[in-house]
Order: sequence, then C-alpha cells, then structure tokens
Amino acid sequence: MRVVHAPVVRQVLSVMATCGMYDAAGDWATQVGIPAKSGVAGGMIGALPGQVGIATFSPRLDAHGNSVRGVSLFERFSSDMGLHVMEVPPAARAVVRSSHVLGEGTSAVRVLQAQGGIRFAGAERIVRGFVGGDIAESRVVLDFALVYSIDDVARRMLLELARRLMLEGRGVYFVDPELIVPDPDRGDGSLVPVIADAGQLLKGLVRNQENDRNGMFAVDP
Repeated sequence: MRVVHAPVVRQVLSVMATCGMYDAAGDWATQVGIPAKSGVAGGMIGALPGQVGIATFSPRLDAHGNSVRGVSLFERFSSDMGLHVMEVPPAARAVVRSSHVLGEGTSAVRVLQAQGGIRFAGAERIVRGFVGGDIAESRVVLDFALVYSIDDVARRMLLELARRLMLEGRGVYFVDPELIVPDPDRGDGSLVPVIADAGQLLKGLVRNQENDRNGMFAVDP
C-alpha cells in the first residue's frame, strides 16, 4: 500500500539528508550517508531509496540530541554494509549484459543485450557502444528481455540512437517482450520493429539469402 506519493518521498528524504540530525547533520552526511531523522525521545529513522529502511530507539542522547546507540548502529550499518548514499555501485556498467554478433557476412546481426533498470547513465553507456565504435554490422538488435524498468530520459536516448543508426542505413530492431519501451517512435512517426528474438531475425535473413540464390523474391525481415 502506498502511503505517500513519490514527489513527497523525495522532498522528505532531501530534508532528512540535509538537516535531520540537528547540529550533527554535516558530519552525519559525510560519515554515515543515510538520510535520517532523529528525535529527542531517542528514536531514529533512516532510509535509502530502494534499499533499506532502519529504525532504532534508545533514550540516552549525545550532545547534539541524538540517540547514542542509534548513531552507533547507523555508523556500523553504513560502514559494514556499504550503505553510504554516495557509495553507488557501477550500475551503468552492469546494464550491458553482452554485445555480440550472430551470423556472418551480409546476414551478420549485432546484438546488444541489456539488463536491470536503465536510467541516464546506463542509456549513455549503451549509446557509447554504438556511436564512434567499431560496429560493422548493418543490422542491430537491442534486446530488452532482461530489463525491468527504463525511465523517460533513457527511453528517449535509446530511440534517438535507433533513429541515428537507421539514418546510417542500418536496420534496427527491439526485443521487448514486456513492452519496456512502449510505442517506440523514432521521432518521425515510424516505429522501431519489435521481434521475438535475434535468432528469429537471423533465420529470416538466411532464408532470404537462400531465396535470392534460387531467384525468388525476398523481403528483409
């Protein structure tokens, strides 16, 4: 059950991070790094968005009016478990699960498989993999089958990537079974083709090549 809306959560956590620990807020931000609010009765609450919520109660207070044992516990959590808000894991690097080529010759397909949640940094890493890179294949598949979320900025960046690749004369396809990128409009009213998987595309290309050799009309999948 949702208690408050996301914009309210962001506002409250921002206040907690900057002044929730009275006069010790500055030291708290640098040493502990968990947005928290202390009460003079000895209670403390803290939260890291999407990771953990912590609450403690111990009445003995320090010179700043914060719970002595509560502060100690938060410090240990932050140190032992790496919970400082500024200690961000390299999520952008983990977004790209693999970049590989299926097939060979004129039927070769470059497949970039993404995973997890994609935000600006993750989308930027995907874009860098194509822009200015050594990508020779004329067909590109962006596979979102293992992606569980994508924010609006990342979505727009990836659609712009698709548009630029197609302006270069490349065929661009999405694998998107969960419709993570709904209505993939490239900006000109046309949609990026969505396929079941890269293997399906490769089979279609090979079939077309065989038809060409046999003198039959073929359509690029």
